[in-house]
Amino acid sequence: MWSRVAPLAVLSGILGMAGTAPTAQARVQAVKGRLVAPPAPTLPLPDPPPVLGSLRGVPVPLPPDLDNFVRDKEAAIALGKALFWDVQAGSDGQACASCHFHAGADHRLKNQLDPGVLGRDNSFTSPLASGGAGGPNYTLAAGDFPFHRLADPRDRNSAVVFDTNDVASSQGTFAGMLKLVSPVAVNDVCGPPDATVFQVGGLATRKVEGRNTPTVINAAFNFRNFWDGRANNIFNGASPFGRRDAGARVLELAPDGTVVAVAIALDNSSLASQAVGPATSDFEMSCTGRSFADIGRKLLARAPLAQQEVSPTDSVLGTYRRLFSKGLRTTYQQLVEQAFRPTYWSAAQLVTLKGRPFTQAEANFALFWGLAIELYEATLVSDDAPIDHYFEGNTAALTDQEARGLAIFQTKAHCAACHNGPELSAAASAQQAENQEGGLVERMIMGDANVALYDNGFYNTGVRPTFEDVGVGGTDPFGNPLSFTRQFKQQLVGNTVFDPFAVDPCSFAIDPCVPVSDPEFRDAVDGAFKTPTLRNVELTGPYFHNGGTATLEQVVDFYNRGGDRRGEDGNDTTGLGANHSNLDPDIEVLELTDDEKADLVAFLKRPLTDDRVRWERAPFDHPALTVADGAQGNEHRVFDGNSDKRADDAPLVIPAVGAAGRLAPLGPLMPFLY
Repeated sequence: MWSRVAPLAVLSGILGMAGTAPTAQARVQAVKGRLVAPPAPTLPLPDPPPVLGSLRGVPVPLPPDLDNFVRDKEAAIALGKALFWDVQAGSDGQACASCHFHAGADHRLKNQLDPGVLGRDNSFTSPLASGGAGGPNYTLAAGDFPFHRLADPRDRNSAVVFDTNDVASSQGTFAGMLKLVSPVAVNDVCGPPDATVFQVGGLATRKVEGRNTPTVINAAFNFRNFWDGRANNIFNGASPFGRRDAGARVLELAPDGTVVAVAIALDNSSLASQAVGPATSDFEMSCTGRSFADIGRKLLARAPLAQQEVSPTDSVLGTYRRLFSKGLRTTYQQLVEQAFRPTYWSAAQLVTLKGRPFTQAEANFALFWGLAIELYEATLVSDDAPIDHYFEGNTAALTDQEARGLAIFQTKAHCAACHNGPELSAAASAQQAENQEGGLVERMIMGDANVALYDNGFYNTGVRPTFEDVGVGGTDPFGNPLSFTRQFKQQLVGNTVFDPFAVDPCSFAIDPCVPVSDPEFRDAVDGAFKTPTLRNVELTGPYFHNGGTATLEQVVDFYNRGGDRRGEDGNDTTGLGANHSNLDPDIEVLELTDDEKADLVAFLKRPLTDDRVRWERAPFDHPALTVADGAQGNEHRVFDGNSDKRADDAPLVIPAVGAAGRLAPLGPLMPFLY
């Protein structure tokens, strides 16, 4: 497989320095393909461009032992689609789809700002670049982007005209401590909303998450999910953290009729690990203190999607649809029993969790939720874009301009160094499998010309200063590093780590087959984030983990100037602590012309967009959904009609769409801020 840089020994030979380490500048220039020594006749050819290709036919990785849990895959997909879109699942009308309803992402403008809470900042920037007040319930405008502005957009170290660490993300729940899961009402009974920065005039607005919402389309290929990779590749049936969560258990019915708590570990299940995170998060979907058993108690006896229209031609749910009313003509309990093996739901005895009695099905609801949503999202594969047809031999699938953009993408712009493979992401499973492209840990010359270890598929590109959000450099709730690199370094001192992975030094780009023995070896994981797919990217703005750019033109300008880091190479804002830089080596001044930038943007738009996504044709069709489009009012005043101290939602209705897609009068999905 393509290697992002040549081994150091090869670089030394290229530079005519056998036995002598090249200078820092020479190393960087060699890595970038600019040889500073006079070329010799026997110079090796440069590495070929990364392998791109059609996504059609690429298998979606699923747990090899899935049949031990699921007995009817089609029923499980139906269950997963219902759970994903159902507003009954949240404490206050939030579904998974509430943040993933537009090409798998979120393009709302009102009440979509977070002040930077992951960096411990609870103060919104005001005014924003447009002069707008910003803050809770503010409606974003084109003039607010990008969030980092320079006097010269081509020079990352020119004067800063405007900057904010606010994040454009997705509004979630009001939260408040759980009091009661209602057996009939959509909303749970919760205590007063948290006294937080998310309020206008003393009335709570919905909280907003600390990172931008990525698309769920093609997320099935990611080896790990979430921006920081905390959704583990192994699903434990209860939480996002795989084997790291030593207390995670599933309840099995034993042959003697007793219920036994067992640990499970399903490979290739980062989607399931991701799915169980938001449902109990008091930022995203839940009142504080709500458990998955509570969600099971709330939902199992209910009709799925009881508050929502379902198209009679829905590609998955149409056959379950009630004929003359909303929702499905079944219950969640019946779908669970149809989809999953009785071992996990049929026990007659109640079980006690934290002093409260639950049925086995209620207690195992996280297992059903995670696997069912994983199987539904595994159907959301967009493999019918023009780029797929192009790589299958139809060269007419791209215009001349788009083909030039593809060439720039693979060469001068360095895009394909991270956005590679059919999935257009080095974080995808086909790219991330052990012993492929260096396995899960790589050793490479970084952007400061020095060698470091890092997690493959996770890169620091200088979007924001690293101290604001360390990404995969962070830890899980149990104190373990999220990074495989740092777990590997713990192994070197004899510590036990929870994630199973192998490190093959012969796959390293730098000093291949030279083992790492020093547990203090430099790593470059702080501020690194999962490489997102670029498929359908024209529809999934705003961009980056902070949502700080609104258009692909702004994204290209960002990369053209070498990112937004401040400071000199080797000592810049990508650094943290003693490590003065964590910069990815492909982030440099690109010197693209205006025509080249236009060609690159043209390639990123139509060629990468599957028209089934654009028009929400099967499998991207869906039930109706009402989401909160901020609160009634504006950033200065909101309304509370029922005196519950929560601002009244301004509803946005997403209509039900059947298998044929967005028929008239609906038009296609449009880009952010269109």
